[in-house]
Amino acid sequence: MSAHPRLPFAALALALAACGASTPPASGPGAESFISQPPGGSQGPVVGSGPRDTPGLPSGTPAPSSSTRAVEESDIYALVGTTLHVLNGYRGLQIVDLASLDAPVLRARVPVAGQPVDLYFRSGVAFFAVREALGSRIWAVDVAQPSAPAVLARLDVEGSVTDTRLVGNVLYVVSRRSSWQDVLPVPGGTVGISPGPVGDLAFVASFDLSDPRAPRPVARVDFPASGWDSHAHVTDGRIALAQSGWGGAGEVTRIHFIDISDPAGALTVGASVEAPGRIADRWGLDHDPASGVFRAVLQNGWNGGATLRTWASATPGQAAPLGLLDIVIPETLTAARFDGDRVYVVTAQRVDPLWVVDASDPAHPVLSGQLHMPGQIEFIEPRGTRLLALGHTNEAGQPWQLAVSLIDVAAPSSPALLQRVLVGTGSGSVSASADDMRKAFPVLDAQGLALVPYQGWDAMTWRWVGGLQLVDFDLAAGTLAKRGFVPHQGSITRAFPLPGRSGWLASLSDERLQLLDAADRGAPVERAGLDLARPVTELAFVRGHAVELSGDWWRGDAALVVCPALDPDAATPLARVELAAPQARMFRNGDVVWLLAHDWTQGKAWLEAVDLSEPLRPLRRGRLDLDPAEAPGGSGWGFWGYGDEVVLQGNVLAVHRGWFGPMPLGVGAPSPGGGPLAENDAVILFDLSNPDAPRRAGRVALVDSAWSWGLRAEAGLLWLSHHEWTSSRQSEVRFYLDRIDVSDPQAPVLLPKVNVPGVLIGAAAGGARVYTLETAWDAAGQTATSTLHALDLTSRGTARLSGSVVLPGYASGAVLADGFAHAVTQDWTRSPGDVRLATVDLRAMRASSTQPVVAGWAWPLRAAGGKLFLAAGAPSGPSVLVYGLASPGTPVFERSAQTLGWAWDVVVEGRVAYLPSGPYGVVMVPLAP
Repeated sequence: MSAHPRLPFAALALALAACGASTPPASGPGAESFISQPPGGSQGPVVGSGPRDTPGLPSGTPAPSSSTRAVEESDIYALVGTTLHVLNGYRGLQIVDLASLDAPVLRARVPVAGQPVDLYFRSGVAFFAVREALGSRIWAVDVAQPSAPAVLARLDVEGSVTDTRLVGNVLYVVSRRSSWQDVLPVPGGTVGISPGPVGDLAFVASFDLSDPRAPRPVARVDFPASGWDSHAHVTDGRIALAQSGWGGAGEVTRIHFIDISDPAGALTVGASVEAPGRIADRWGLDHDPASGVFRAVLQNGWNGGATLRTWASATPGQAAPLGLLDIVIPETLTAARFDGDRVYVVTAQRVDPLWVVDASDPAHPVLSGQLHMPGQIEFIEPRGTRLLALGHTNEAGQPWQLAVSLIDVAAPSSPALLQRVLVGTGSGSVSASADDMRKAFPVLDAQGLALVPYQGWDAMTWRWVGGLQLVDFDLAAGTLAKRGFVPHQGSITRAFPLPGRSGWLASLSDERLQLLDAADRGAPVERAGLDLARPVTELAFVRGHAVELSGDWWRGDAALVVCPALDPDAATPLARVELAAPQARMFRNGDVVWLLAHDWTQGKAWLEAVDLSEPLRPLRRGRLDLDPAEAPGGSGWGFWGYGDEVVLQGNVLAVHRGWFGPMPLGVGAPSPGGGPLAENDAVILFDLSNPDAPRRAGRVALVDSAWSWGLRAEAGLLWLSHHEWTSSRQSEVRFYLDRIDVSDPQAPVLLPKVNVPGVLIGAAAGGARVYTLETAWDAAGQTATSTLHALDLTSRGTARLSGSVVLPGYASGAVLADGFAHAVTQDWTRSPGDVRLATVDLRAMRASSTQPVVAGWAWPLRAAGGKLFLAAGAPSGPSVLVYGLASPGTPVFERSAQTLGWAWDVVVEGRVAYLPSGPYGVVMVPLAP
């Protein structure tokens, strides 16, 4: 049975039950009455108070000759012949064979631990940067054989890479390093690193790629990092690095010039200038080598207008002020673009003036004309006497609607809006930074076609929608025409034409590749597709196949997917069952998988059985539509199958309502941390004994609880923990165990509640013995102590304390295995990284071992297959730590498996641990014998 896909019970329950400001009286062996600290601490029943002091838990081109020194910009994809290389935020470098556009094939993948950016090619070698937890790297990968890529080199780069350019045979990298990294280990081999704290800094580094198979660092120059924003303008002779932040009188920008004219990669620091205002994006910077003039458009704060400034800068070592032009208007700069002697500036509040500036005399730029129109423009593509622009408007009554505009600037004194088309039905955007907008909004001049990768909100269906919008343009005629739209599952980022077939296009997101036939632009259609990063929320194995619950609320509907056991991330599944719901949970019962689906846009929920006795031919069986009135508040806005607790006990599916909010306690005061609404705090049962006819069974109300959580199925019963406030002291509660007998699901029996210290972590001896975990804080709320209790349930309806083990620190959770409890604790009073794994012998009720965990935080995920798995925030990023349990009293650390995102569960099959990790897919971790 899979764990809850979002938050482990132990972590959530302990976070809610951990905090307070006074310690209740201790109870020794033999005690049968227990008082604990409440989830709301000493505040008692006060509206809005909640847990305090608990930690938070957790996407080959030949080299130009040195004389040309062409400046090459990267992208997140590169099409080399019929091979498409994709930098995927969830999967690393992916290599796709497009030899047959009707059947694209994912040939290989190079996984990376970090965020990959900026892809380049040289002679069969792919180069890309990866931003990691503690720094960055430049990767060199041999892709000459697409099915067998080989990593050639990984060159360390300090800080976080913000910009790259390939000029000739030299790769230039701009990076920023924050002072907080002084306390962290720095990867070795970084160019020019000096020991000791260095504080905030920015730098430019160069790498020689003349031998693509042996890239090497060349030089680096550092600058004090200023502000929060940086943008780079690059020519074959210089890099202008603009950093914007706060100065004494408001926003200020510092621009450093670096001489990169040496074709071998040497760097020389040139002049620097400072100007009031902020550079909004790279399009606000420009250098004309012919005239030696450097220009910049700066935003003068919020609703402060804009200023064009010019400098005489024939060489990077020179920068003398020439002139300026202030555009004084109570509006904010939204776009700027240079085109020869002209500068286009856009400011906006509610009406959008486009300003045309004549900069032919750089010492005396003058305003030629302006155009007022609704909305605002954020990106401009100059095309001679026409401008194609992308922006937003509310002129059709929809706020923040995406719009493409065609503007006539033949007469600069009187620019005119020729035509505008609106994209989408409501608020929308393009998934790209301002610096990357030219890549995300391609204008195909030869085809007279603009491609708009759209993301937005559809108010009619209450869903996020996305896809590719085609827009025809005719510059000579001055017309725009909105054509066809193709939906895309995922956050679409790029679209581009495909070679080989006229009118074919590709649309790309981290999640999916689409191949589109747009020969008829009014009715483009998807001809083929490929899953690049299918989200996996839950995983099970049925008859030797991996069965996945895939999808998320952004992409749209979820699906049940069948893949090979050794290739759970296969781009082409063996079988697929669409669910027509954005959210679902999955429960396996033999060869039948039950799906608890929820479509919150329609207020609908249902149970459905899928027979996988033949995994390659899934068969839908019975379905039961659930009563929307049982959603919290009866509105259908609950999280059936997503946020509620759900467990399978034999043939009974039990759902504990997960709707949290203030709840009346008797007459008047609501609970401090919130809890299930009184009328909704219940466990609802479904009888699944007949896969062709699931039926609604009984319902058990939990009428006395102020807070309840932790539904689990053990020893033939359902178990929950809840607490009730004591009347004597507001800083105290009594925790209780609730047990539900569901042997007759039509008439379930709620057994008498049993007072225990803390929350349940497991049961043994057929349910006669239980183990709980209790955390208490000192009066100052600074020091935590966690106690693991063993209790025997008596015939008198009490729990008799058998023994306790005190563990210093805050316990994030515990799991039981083979007579031992494994708990993870953290003590913030000692050091931020003092995380420990404590193992308790449950027979002797003593700590058998304790050992440090190399992580910033951790919590136990599962014990399975003779291993213990911890989710951890390791120094290099999120990881799963694997411990061997050959001697269960002393777990032995075996390995750290780095994950791109947080692992939601661990499923052990054979000698492999599978980690379903949402959009990052399924991480496979080989296990030692």
